[in-house]
Amino acid sequence: MLQKSEQTPYPTIKIYFLNIFRHCILLPVFVFFSTLAFAQPISFSGTVIDGHTKEPVAYASVYFARSGVGKSTDSAGNFSFTLNNFKDDTLKVSFIGFEIYKIPITHLQNNQTLNIQLERGTAKGEVIIKAKWNRGLFLWKKIMSKKKQYNRYDLGNFSYEAYNKLEIDIKNFNTDKAKRNFLLKNFTFIFDNMDSTSEAAPFLPAYLIESLSDYAYQKNPKKFYENIKASQTKGFNNESFSKLLGVMNQNVSIYSNFVNVMDKDFISPFNDNADAYYIFTVPDTQVVNGAKQYHFVFRPKRAGQNTFEGDAWVTEKTFQIRKISMYLGKEANINFIDRISVFQEYIPINDSVIFLNRDKFFADFRVLGKNSLTLIGRKTTSYKDIVINSDSLTNTFKEQRIEEVVKTEKSVVKNSDSAWANLRHDTLSKNEKAIYTTIDKLMEMPKFQKLQTNLKFLVGGYRNIGKLEIGPWFNWVSADTVQGTRLRFDLGTNKKLFKNIYLHGYLAYGFRDKRFKGQAEAFWILQREPKRVRLHLSYQNDVDNGISQVGEVSQDNIFSLAIRKPNITRKFINVKDIRFEVFNELGKGFSTEWFVSHRHYTSLLNLPPDSFFTANKGTPLTNFEVALKLRFAYLERFIETDYNRFSIGTKYPVVELMLAKGIAGVFNSAYNYSKISLTVKDFMKISPYGTVSYKVYGGKIFGAMPFTNLENHPGNDLYYYNRNAFNLMNRFQYLSDQYAGANVEHNVGSGLFRFIPITRKLKWRQFYTVKALWGSLSNENDAINTYAVIPYQKVGFKTLNDKTYVEVGTGIDNIFKVFRLDFVWRLSPSSSYAGSGSKFGVFGSFQLQF
Repeated sequence: MLQKSEQTPYPTIKIYFLNIFRHCILLPVFVFFSTLAFAQPISFSGTVIDGHTKEPVAYASVYFARSGVGKSTDSAGNFSFTLNNFKDDTLKVSFIGFEIYKIPITHLQNNQTLNIQLERGTAKGEVIIKAKWNRGLFLWKKIMSKKKQYNRYDLGNFSYEAYNKLEIDIKNFNTDKAKRNFLLKNFTFIFDNMDSTSEAAPFLPAYLIESLSDYAYQKNPKKFYENIKASQTKGFNNESFSKLLGVMNQNVSIYSNFVNVMDKDFISPFNDNADAYYIFTVPDTQVVNGAKQYHFVFRPKRAGQNTFEGDAWVTEKTFQIRKISMYLGKEANINFIDRISVFQEYIPINDSVIFLNRDKFFADFRVLGKNSLTLIGRKTTSYKDIVINSDSLTNTFKEQRIEEVVKTEKSVVKNSDSAWANLRHDTLSKNEKAIYTTIDKLMEMPKFQKLQTNLKFLVGGYRNIGKLEIGPWFNWVSADTVQGTRLRFDLGTNKKLFKNIYLHGYLAYGFRDKRFKGQAEAFWILQREPKRVRLHLSYQNDVDNGISQVGEVSQDNIFSLAIRKPNITRKFINVKDIRFEVFNELGKGFSTEWFVSHRHYTSLLNLPPDSFFTANKGTPLTNFEVALKLRFAYLERFIETDYNRFSIGTKYPVVELMLAKGIAGVFNSAYNYSKISLTVKDFMKISPYGTVSYKVYGGKIFGAMPFTNLENHPGNDLYYYNRNAFNLMNRFQYLSDQYAGANVEHNVGSGLFRFIPITRKLKWRQFYTVKALWGSLSNENDAINTYAVIPYQKVGFKTLNDKTYVEVGTGIDNIFKVFRLDFVWRLSPSSSYAGSGSKFGVFGSFQLQF
């Protein structure tokens, strides 16, 4: 047994040593082949671009966090690596003004291409070093010394062909919910165009507009010319909108003192006093095509100011800006904008002149919260056939008599797809082609047409039914003391019936006074271009909600029920008005409008009746009037609809002169009189101190007559703030036959609110208002009107008697981005003269503004 037991260990020892021998042989073999596998060289490349503008980020740092291997992108944002011993690592990309981009790389395929998008922000741990010698400020001063030479608007003249393209995309779009939405369930094919690759978040291309223009400029005397040769969009063809898309309204000049963004002026980094608003640095230099370029970086000195941050590449010695990217800071006081980017690229025309070659303007519009639906607007412009300081341009401008001329070709929206292929400076991307295909398909779908009609009716108030139009719906129901509940229904024609003739009328009924009221009118546009000519004929018999004033909220409106002032003696009068008007544009900003009207007034409540007044001939409170309005609005711009056009302003003051003559004895008219009035108004930008709007006016009335033909200074019976009225004055409170007044409003912008963190974050805005009025009444008119008291109602009129009526106000604008709160004080006259009306009031109003 012992012998047998002593022999058992030997086989085990043998196997143990055999295993050791086997591992000793196999392990080096395994390591050898494994090393061969990992040691094979692996190559990959990539492109680094700005996540908003999609422009390449030149000279960004690209490196591996673990190994430290790295390099810079080239001038086109490209980089490449060849790694002999690649191990799992994290690739980092950094560039000043952007957040650090990180991507773990574990399984890298050979020859793989990476597309990296950097987002604006500050890298954690980024340190700004202050030096005794400010290299950035020195470079800025050098750039400014060449500002006049390189600013294209300081050239004698120039011209080019410009191609504009505006794309609108939808981001933060939940496709699963949208497909289940009962409004969109029939249009799910639009989600086939979702782009999930070219943005950090998927987006839906939704809209595209293109235009092609010839543009020219002359410095002295200053003149602009633009001919819009072609414009294209799907589902919306409007010539006035094509004009707004043209170059004239889209220019961004970085060398200007202010850059206009969404109709707000922002301080340019090359403003003459930009060093008071910006910090400048030069973190890097590079050699591009044999020329040294400085990397010039700028950022705001203080939060809350309307400034940019960004960078530019500037050539050595000549100090020409070759590329520039500008971004609005997150605390810039602008509404509904999540981010804005401006990119421009310049090319040399000769040794001493550079000119704009490409221009990009990107904006993200977000109405609600951070993750709400976002619209991305991408406008790109390219320029070619550039001509500078040309004698032929000088000769051409000699024939141009006014400062600005914008023309559109008759066939501006009639080019075929094949024609556009030749007109474009570049080709459409996949997304852009998909937009045209999608919109074409949508516009042909009856269900989409119905949805579009319903949305227009809800927002705009009007609805087309065949060749007729109904609305606005918000005037269908209202109420007041005289009429009780009032119902109204409007009916008009649309362009399917007549292209240049618009017929409209409404019928209203009050359940308390049991009376029908209404209006019938006709517009006939004899000529649209180049000088508009229009006729208007109207008959109206209705309660007048205000004499000689235009209210921002009509009394005949369902929303006015909730905002009327309490304890106000409301006054009502009925007017029967027949009128004929002729409007004629004369050119160069001048226009005339002739009026012939016959009016008869009937007092309804709390106003003297016609029996109180005497007349030598005719019927009291009846007049026949011929009037002429002369208007000057130089370079005024309009948005035009089927029959109407709406002014979007001019950069010059608007002057209006009104002359009127009343004639007794015509259709029972009772009064001979003459009227003259003059109004001057303007809206001015006084950057960086905000905007100022003013209106100065005055007038005189000759003749003896009742209150209906005098100047009834506009009061306000609502708690809704009225810019055109005196908000602490009641309607029909003061009469004048000679008067003068001024309204001034200064919108400061952030003002004092930018120094308080919470109000700066809320983007509140500050403003001041002053309204002043001087008025008097002749002894004859004073005797007729101010003692006109209805015995049992104790109602009369007042005159200012050469006293000054003054209201001042201030308040908070941009509350929740749409609400404005006005605090208004009446400084004079005193309560002993003005009566029991309040000397202080709080008013609200709504407005959408950027």
